Order: sequence, then structure tokens, then C-alpha cells
Amino acid sequence: MIVDELEQAWRGWADLGSGLSDEQWRAPTRLDGWAVRDVFAHCAPAIGAAGAAWNAPSVQAPVTHSDDAAELLRFFQQPGGVAHEHADHIRDQAVAKAAAAPAEELLEAFTVAAPKLIAKMRETPLDHRIDYLGVAVLSAREVMRILLMEAVVHYADMATALDMPVPGPVAGAPLCTTAHLLTDLADPMAFVDAATGRSKTPVLPVLR
Repeated sequence: MIVDELEQAWRGWADLGSGLSDEQWRAPTRLDGWAVRDVFAHCAPAIGAAGAAWNAPSVQAPVTHSDDAAELLRFFQQPGGVAHEHADHIRDQAVAKAAAAPAEELLEAFTVAAPKLIAKMRETPLDHRIDYLGVAVLSAREVMRILLMEAVVHYADMATALDMPVPGPVAGAPLCTTAHLLTDLADPMAFVDAATGRSKTPVLPVLR
């Protein structure tokens, strides 16, 4: 189940952060301008926001974007979309949060808040409707797919920076589900042709 995969990934974050030295928290990642601490500061608030969403009543509005995480992410990635227009702001916001919050506080999102949220997710129907960032209404299932993708991708960013094994604790189902979601972002025919060597038209990256 998707909730098991998310629990596995977030536990990997908790384990990674629990053993970091001050120097490792400050280590630069492969994301330009992002240190390990900044990546934690970027992802930790999502757990608090998700907790509020899962504890709120199901949104009465109909689902948008075909209730498909891939369709919403394609919307974000389009020219002029959030991923392009606000990338620098998102980074600067994460850096500012990282500077203001102690490492212990950032880590608590994964050691304390995440397990409580997982327990709530397990008792919540997968079709529970969630207001996602004020721009979409998605089922809990599809929001979890996005949360999992963020956890897997950014775990690799940090582990690579720290010379830790990759995929490490996100191996198996979390990694496979993330790969499937990212594949869904590509144009299907273009992806098939590129994957089978029948086209040199680039289809990657699909996500910024």
C-alpha cells in the first residue's frame, strides 16, 4: 500500500537526519544553492500541512486534474508554471527556514510528526478529498503519491551529497512507485520511442 511506502521513506529520512554532524547538515547537495539542512527545511513543513489536511473533513468540491498526481505535476511543470516561475523563491524560502529552525526541530517532522500522520493516513479512506496547496483537489491516494515522490527524490539528493548508499532505505516499492509517477509525466509515445532507441527527441527531464 502507498501508506506503507511513505512510512518507509519517511523513516529513512528520520534515520538519516538522526546521525548527522553539524558539518553534514551544512553539506552542499547536487541542487544548486541547497545544503542538506535546506532540503530538510523544504520537506519538513509538508508533513505538518499534510497532517492538517488529513485531519480536516473531506473537501466537498469535486476532484480536479482527473484526480491524477501526474496531471497536476504536468500542470506545475508547464511554461510559466510554479516549478519554473517560483523555483528560486522556493529555494530561498527553504534556506531561510533552515537558518531559522534548529536541526532538531526539522528532524522532529520525521521522527515525531510523521509517525502520527502515518497512523492517521491508515484510518483515512484513500478517496478522502484534499485541498492541495489551494490549486487542486485530489484524493488522499494521489497526494500520497506526490509526497512519496518528493521524499524519494530529495532523499537521493541528500544521500548523494553525504556519500551514503542510494537508493538506500527508499529502495523497493517507494522507488518503483516514484519511477512510475515520473514516467507518467512524459508523453507516452515519445517515451516509448526514446526508451527503445527509435527517437533521439529528448523526453527528459520531466520534473524540475
